[in-house]
Amino acid sequence: MRKLDNHIVIFIAAIFIITVLAGGCSRENNTKSSFSIEQFENAMKDKGYNFEIKDVRQDFLNATRKRMMIDNKAIDIYLFSNDKEMENEASHIDSGGCGYNNGSKAVNVSWVSFPHFYKRGSIIVQYIGDDEKIMSDLKDILSEQFAGYTPK
Repeated sequence: MRKLDNHIVIFIAAIFIITVLAGGCSRENNTKSSFSIEQFENAMKDKGYNFEIKDVRQDFLNATRKRMMIDNKAIDIYLFSNDKEMENEASHIDSGGCGYNNGSKAVNVSWVSFPHFYKRGSIIVQYIGDDEKIMSDLKDILSEQFAGYTPK
């Protein structure tokens, strides 16, 4: 009888370990894809920025768009339902950040300054400008830009 009890204990422990490991993996994936506008705002506040968030109309990307105003500088934030949808839209932006083509819609843009596109989770962040602190902080928060002008 004691041998049977040991097998049951080992079986239950194995199920517990598998459950914990599987749960840990799914939480990691959810965290990676759940980076939100609120987290972006908090990260920008942590970097010392004071800003206002405004609703703006949708433009070339098929997403809800918000605008973060830092003094007279604008950062557009595109909100997608999930990271897969965001990645799909990001793939249509050319590497220079001046073109978008999804096969049925094509747009070429002449920006007033240098374009910079960043992505994380289910958001794309677009900054048009040359403020080195903003670009550095966006890189710290969101990772390397995936499209746009890269200073030499």
